[in-house]
Amino acid sequence: MTSISSYKKNWMRYENYLMSGEWHVHTNYVDGANTVDDYCKRAVELKIPLIAFTEHVRRVLTYNYRDLVEDVMRARENYPDLIILTGCEAKVLEDGSLDVSDEVLKQSEIVLMAFHSLPGSKDKYIEALTTALSNLRVDIWAHPGLFLRNKNLSLSEEEAEEILEKARKEDVLIEFNGKYGLPLEEWVEIGKKKGVKFVRGSDVHKVGDLK
Repeated sequence: MTSISSYKKNWMRYENYLMSGEWHVHTNYVDGANTVDDYCKRAVELKIPLIAFTEHVRRVLTYNYRDLVEDVMRARENYPDLIILTGCEAKVLEDGSLDVSDEVLKQSEIVLMAFHSLPGSKDKYIEALTTALSNLRVDIWAHPGLFLRNKNLSLSEEEAEEILEKARKEDVLIEFNGKYGLPLEEWVEIGKKKGVKFVRGSDVHKVGDLK
């Protein structure tokens, strides 16, 4: 059997579930409406094989991340046929680093990176994005391109190609985010040509969001 350490990224252990699992879920520890157990029960009912609890984090938290991990550990005992992962959604800062503590990273099996604000210019955004994609702990780019769209900005075809090639090279998954309808179709086409891998992340905030 292949050891965990032989995988470059943690998501590779579960590659068969990239589109059938749910990789982006928020609980009532922050802005979600439901508990870990609520989501797991519903996932089993819907025959979703994998669920990743990727709670919002900061370097200074307003909750105890270890409590979330312990909820997941209990759920694994109660739902043995469901793959249940601990994770986090970390904000990309202006310099491309992640707004998350080392302690949380150590306990996270899946790490999502996301822009929750846009650096001062598109060029700074691209620089920060490129740096974040190089982070060995990053598994998934969540709601890709959201804050470009919110600022009425866009990447040129050449810029998109370079970013998606970087994601492929660094083995970072690109999230299919149904909530925001992202990534753009042209990004998907470029990504497919380059061999980028995609993953389902519905940005779930309540049990009813599970499909």
